[in-house]
Amino acid sequence: MDILETLKQFDVLTTKKQRYILKKSYCIGKIELTKEGYGFITPLPKIHNQPDWIIEKKLLKNANKGDIALAQILTKKSHKKTKAKVLTILESKEQNVIAYLEKYQLDCIAISIPNEIPYKIKASQKSLKTLPKGTLLKLNPKNGEILEILGTLDDPNIDEILSLNLYQRQESFSLQAEIQAQNTKEVKIKDFKERINLTHLPFCTIDPKNAKDHDDAIFYDSTSSLLYIAIADVSHYVTPNSPLDIEAKNRSFSIYFPHKSIPMLPPALSENLCSLQESKVRLAMTFKIRLHKRTKAILHTELLHALIKVKQKLNYEEVDEFLQTKQSSVIKPPLKPMLLELNALAQTLRKKRLQIGFDFLGDSLELELDKNTELKSASLKFQTLSHQLVEECMLLANIQSAKMLQQKASNKDSTLGIYRIHPKPKPQNIKALFLELKMLGLWKHNAAPKTMESFHKAILEVQKLSKRAKLAIEVDKLIIKSMEQASYASHNIGHFGLGFDAYSHFTSPIRRYSDLLLHRILKEKITLTQMPHSKESLPILCEDLSQKEREVTKIEQDFQDRKFARYLFKHIGQSYEGIIHSQNNQNPIVTLSSYPLIGARVISLKSCGTKYQRVRIQILEVNLATTKIYGKIIEYLNEDNKQLLNYFSQKTQKKPSKLKAKQKAKQFIKNIKTRKRK
Repeated sequence: MDILETLKQFDVLTTKKQRYILKKSYCIGKIELTKEGYGFITPLPKIHNQPDWIIEKKLLKNANKGDIALAQILTKKSHKKTKAKVLTILESKEQNVIAYLEKYQLDCIAISIPNEIPYKIKASQKSLKTLPKGTLLKLNPKNGEILEILGTLDDPNIDEILSLNLYQRQESFSLQAEIQAQNTKEVKIKDFKERINLTHLPFCTIDPKNAKDHDDAIFYDSTSSLLYIAIADVSHYVTPNSPLDIEAKNRSFSIYFPHKSIPMLPPALSENLCSLQESKVRLAMTFKIRLHKRTKAILHTELLHALIKVKQKLNYEEVDEFLQTKQSSVIKPPLKPMLLELNALAQTLRKKRLQIGFDFLGDSLELELDKNTELKSASLKFQTLSHQLVEECMLLANIQSAKMLQQKASNKDSTLGIYRIHPKPKPQNIKALFLELKMLGLWKHNAAPKTMESFHKAILEVQKLSKRAKLAIEVDKLIIKSMEQASYASHNIGHFGLGFDAYSHFTSPIRRYSDLLLHRILKEKITLTQMPHSKESLPILCEDLSQKEREVTKIEQDFQDRKFARYLFKHIGQSYEGIIHSQNNQNPIVTLSSYPLIGARVISLKSCGTKYQRVRIQILEVNLATTKIYGKIIEYLNEDNKQLLNYFSQKTQKKPSKLKAKQKAKQFIKNIKTRKRK
């Protein structure tokens, strides 16, 4: 009732049929904050494809992450991004604030991270002055009470704690969850006679070198044209509403740092009993897929409750070396012909898939830390044959799981599931993309593609040209940015980017709660048993999963940024090469391309520049708390690239219409003066 009175005071409500309705220029939503200081408000209830509203730092009214606020639109519909301002905070969700100690004049105050709001601390100034500068505090935002002292900013080990605490995450599990995980027993074949025994098949896992959680294993019998994709049966151990399930649901995803992972499930499960370890009998949900021997089209699919035993644990590097040289002293002989045949199958499947879907030059940055957890080196990892081999198998399993969701449905209500959806790009985004590509000289036509078929064809054409112009990575990122974000949904609308009519996440139940849920749903459809939780909750679960997925990405990015900031804090005054990745002429953002700082973002002060221009930037200042890095551009590069020079000149040119208007005005004034003289 208090919220209703507040809304009435702000005069934001209208009445219709004895119901209160919010006026069009207002919204009630959830606040999210960015490192740059500004925020977003997500309107509630969240409607699919509805954009968030941007709120400048000065218009946030000290709102914290998670607060429910009333906001007002400041921009018109014609603008690309909707800007708003917070009118009032309706409900404060933030239980605590992470801040660092700063001495201001004669007093000590706390500055919150990341939005840098000052807080008074409920403690004596005498005691606060004994703490070192940069002490990290967990505060109660309502009264300034210190809840916990986390450490100091000058300690490299604090980065992990800080990244987790900023998003209310912790590494340790509840005692009940740990006890439940420890009480699970090793798998014995005699205890699972109802399951199909596939332990005689030589399955293998292919993962990164340091992986401990092995979700998937594969085996391909080319003679029978049968592909087996085995996925860890996590749902057997994590039962609904149990302590393990509550922990997994709250976390939703594993978090991966360069030196360690924060798992979704306790290590007793994630790294042991659920992990498909070499020479160990494991429970697996296994797709048995029969393929056409010539065309490789899918003829029949079964989902089996199975027992498997992995013949060998392999990593990507070992498989790549074998596929390139056809020789290996590491890979066991029975697996060698299977891997060669599986690679051929994967390339056939990939070629067919890319006739509809898209292939982007995916690159992932891998940081290496030293014994003090400081940045040692970084490398870009690109997709290789071994990655493609695993990817095509996992895509196949995910497609089949989505199809099974639909095939097993007997009525409309039971079509509810956990789908991975990706909407088609918006026409205005396509138009803006091809305008940018035209300025880069990669699109020769005046109009943007109007159909999805012509869009796909155009993207392939642009990607070929971008490789020749040595802009493939930048252009692929530009294309991805123009598309909608993939998310989870309870109803299927297809996956545009991959070109699939139906798609789900089935293959990583150890590290994704969405996959664990999907396993339960498919088990219900196969065995015709009722799910313990209500189907009506699935739409809410999907929205929560999408939000937590974005949150985990932010945590991993925050940790990476902290390592970059810490490295550059020790290298102030040095200069590095980078590429301008924003068009803000006052303070463009430069993304560094120098090792080991690939991907580090620097705010260039009092500089001008154009997107994609290569520059050399000098580091001026680093804020370890907010990870903001400041610099100044000292050299412009790209002189040898005609396409980019043409792009820069087009960007800096004034609009023809304005030039014509000025010329006409000058001519008009000249004519008047001539007449006066006459």
